[in-house]
Amino acid sequence: MTLRIEALTRGNLEEAREVLRIACPWDRAAVVAEEKLFEPGASGAPGEALAAYEDGAMVGVACTSGGWLRLLAVRPTGRRRGVGTALLQECERQISAHTGSIRTMAQPGNYLSPGIDERNLETIAWLEKRGFVRTGSSCNLSVPLENNLALTPASYGQWQEKLSVLGYEVTSLSAERRSADIQTIADAFSPGWAFEIARASKGTLGGVFVAVEKDSGKLAGFAGHDGNNGGLGWFGPTGVLEEHRGKGLASALLVACLVDIRRAGHSHAEIAWIGPREFYQKVSGIDGERRFAILSKSIQNMATSEKEVNND
Repeated sequence: MTLRIEALTRGNLEEAREVLRIACPWDRAAVVAEEKLFEPGASGAPGEALAAYEDGAMVGVACTSGGWLRLLAVRPTGRRRGVGTALLQECERQISAHTGSIRTMAQPGNYLSPGIDERNLETIAWLEKRGFVRTGSSCNLSVPLENNLALTPASYGQWQEKLSVLGYEVTSLSAERRSADIQTIADAFSPGWAFEIARASKGTLGGVFVAVEKDSGKLAGFAGHDGNNGGLGWFGPTGVLEEHRGKGLASALLVACLVDIRRAGHSHAEIAWIGPREFYQKVSGIDGERRFAILSKSIQNMATSEKEVNND
């Protein structure tokens, strides 16, 4: 067996997509392969993609971006043969050029999942054996869209009417408002959320809705979908500015997005990295959840030693 690790290019995307389809039973990684392998995260750090080949056949892929291990997958036939270890070592070398620690999956703005699915015990144990430790957890919710009376164009219309009486308009983000509203989101919430909203508003897969104060024209709240994992029907991020909370804006924005996801042909929406579970249960209903482990590892020594070598 001859094993080699090299940079993955877009020209080999379809081969990489097939590896991900076979190797990732917990996530639809193949559908969003290009986004995960090549596109940047919120910080602007690009995806640095790798491929592992055995005797000329691609058996594994991986991607880092800044300090994140965004993706690492090996075909079942290539496991327990050193392929994953070789990919991980190269990933750690890439990350050491940026920072002294490595974190799995949960990169702001571009993540396949916010951690490793807790059902994936084999991968978690494999990483722990190589020095990773659990440093956090997260949860995604599944919302049924078919035959859900809370998520219809009519129900969205009712929310619009209710909020209009209170002085708000809830509508799709317009091209005229886009730049100013995204800057407001970055300032009031986070650059990571602004990054996802910007991406959702530009592509054909995503969508963004805003709540606007009718008298002033100012942004009061926002919600988007498919700004991350475009095409998978993922909801978020969403937020309402503090002075406008408690009036139903968050509910209306959630319904607007979920109706849009339903219109795109999805039977379920996934709400990622949730905060208030009770809110989602009340407004839209929930029919399942996924829990994730976030793992981290210090690679400070590697980063330090490489800098010393480069400075010699």
